[in-house]
Amino acid sequence: MDELEFQKFIYDQIPITEKMGLEVIEFNPFSIKISAKLEENLNHKCTAFGGSINSLMTVSGWAAVFINIKEFDPNSHIVIQRSNIEYFLPIDKDFTAECKIEEQEGIEKFLLTYKKYSRARIKLNVFCRDNDKILSKFEGQYVAFR
Repeated sequence: MDELEFQKFIYDQIPITEKMGLEVIEFNPFSIKISAKLEENLNHKCTAFGGSINSLMTVSGWAAVFINIKEFDPNSHIVIQRSNIEYFLPIDKDFTAECKIEEQEGIEKFLLTYKKYSRARIKLNVFCRDNDKILSKFEGQYVAFR
């Protein structure tokens, strides 16, 4: 599945993603980048709504799990179990969330656990940045199961 196919998939499966103007920029087992349009996600201060930022970051982590588990087991289900987000600076333009899988051992352990128990958890970090400035940081624990 490439970026456009995954974008269509999330639009079909998670309809709010289309209304938020999400666009899948990068979609591979090591890096997920998904952007959102500010205009569709404004709050009363003309900055990005916190709930939209959280949703974008949640979907980005979910996408990282999706691309890694679906090759392994196309029938798996993925849910978010727990998350934490920190907002450091207001976002006043279109914004992008990025989830990088920097340690392959974490994914390998996740997949081995899934293979053994038909269920596994993984914690992932997602960042929204403006060049070198971190705008928000998200940590999510996702669960995949049969």
